[in-house]
Amino acid sequence: MSWYALFVETGSEDIVQKCLRIQFCQKDLYSCVPKRLVPEKKGGEFYSVVKTLFPGYLLINTKMTPTMYYDLKKLPRYYRLLRNSTFLLDKLYRRSQTLSDPRIIEGTDIYNYDDFFNKIEEDEIRQILQLCNHENIIEYSNVIVENSKVTVQSGPLFGLEGIIKKLDKRKRRAQIAINFFGGEKLIEVGIEVLVPDSQGMSEIRENFG
Repeated sequence: MSWYALFVETGSEDIVQKCLRIQFCQKDLYSCVPKRLVPEKKGGEFYSVVKTLFPGYLLINTKMTPTMYYDLKKLPRYYRLLRNSTFLLDKLYRRSQTLSDPRIIEGTDIYNYDDFFNKIEEDEIRQILQLCNHENIIEYSNVIVENSKVTVQSGPLFGLEGIIKKLDKRKRRAQIAINFFGGEKLIEVGIEVLVPDSQGMSEIRENFG
């Protein structure tokens, strides 16, 4: 089984995921919509808001076959499989006149489905899943900033200081770089900034007011 990305109507990621869970058994297809917890300030107070990590995308882990591909195309608010060459598959089906039953060629050994379906690279999906908790949400990380140096004390960014590109202490957000399909995406995630006291490092939140 490999990981793939579905391109869906933005804002409908959870709806498409519900349809997937109804239509497929999780052992045949596991889906997730990675999200991030970020702070937003309203009326002088901060509130935590959950936002989709990649708006318009839904990740699936499955064994991709022509049958699976055509079943996915039936989903509501689904656009396409991200970065695929399935037009070759469609052309093959039209020529062989087997579109009504894609299983006909699935028993053959002459076709390499990787030629049709581009999966997410292992290192890319590993980084995304490492950042997310069991609910597929990137939670806050506790960080210390001293002399322009950022150290993550705990949370999903622990040990991953290298992917932090920018820090906004006032907004309580960090901009991180995530690799996705060979490109770099800059994403804002929530943080808690800790400050040192006279006794050493204590978990006192910085006053952002």
